[in-house]
Amino acid sequence: MTDQVDSAAQEIREFYRKRATLDRYATSPDFNLREVENRALSRHLDDDLSVLDVGCGNGYSTLSYAAEFRSSFTGVDFVPEMVTAAKGLANTFALKGTVEFDLGDVTRLGFAAESFDVVCSQRCLLNLPTRADQWTALDEVARVLKPNGRYLMLEGTLQGLRALNSVRGRFGLEPIPEADPKSNWFSNKFDEDEMRAEALKRFRTIERVERFGMYYLISRVLHPLLVAPDTPKYDAPINAIARRICDEFPDFEGMGHVALFVLRR
Repeated sequence: MTDQVDSAAQEIREFYRKRATLDRYATSPDFNLREVENRALSRHLDDDLSVLDVGCGNGYSTLSYAAEFRSSFTGVDFVPEMVTAAKGLANTFALKGTVEFDLGDVTRLGFAAESFDVVCSQRCLLNLPTRADQWTALDEVARVLKPNGRYLMLEGTLQGLRALNSVRGRFGLEPIPEADPKSNWFSNKFDEDEMRAEALKRFRTIERVERFGMYYLISRVLHPLLVAPDTPKYDAPINAIARRICDEFPDFEGMGHVALFVLRR
């Protein structure tokens, strides 16, 4: 079993190694959704904080936060090429805060206990091969957070995807798979009930859950219906409109691949 897990982790590392570029959306083809997510996370940030971004990829989100806030940001990723790309991308940003990037594994964070005011992850834990790995990651996040610190956990959930597929099915659209064998075949989405139970063993409370169902309704239901039988494109103008509407009216029926859980230590 250990060999299988190690092999899966290596395959995931290789997948992201090939995507380690200075393209801001190298790991996020749906760039409008990425901006919706970044904005949601940034609403929970402020000046004068120490922030750890785990699974930072090529650093685009981390740098976006540092361009907005005068705080200290640290981004870690387990793919060396991503860390190199993040350092290069930093040269293209005008920053208010400070940023450091380094190699790091969310299941074995190389920081002292109670080092950060905020830890955030954006589609990081869903890349871990097993539930045990994910619970270990929660242990590590809780360990490095200061008392009363916050974990901004933006991760994939099975319930959100099923809610989306339920609506798609009403209009004759095919379900979106839990993991796409052509791309994110390793997507290990959370069962929300199980995740909440495990989170509350490590964190004092789950303060709120934010979802982006309006974006998914427009981009994953309305958009495909409008262009059928053609394939929807991420850069279609309707997705930019969906992003604007979602900013004012975020949720619809709890739909969507990801949700933001705000956990308090």
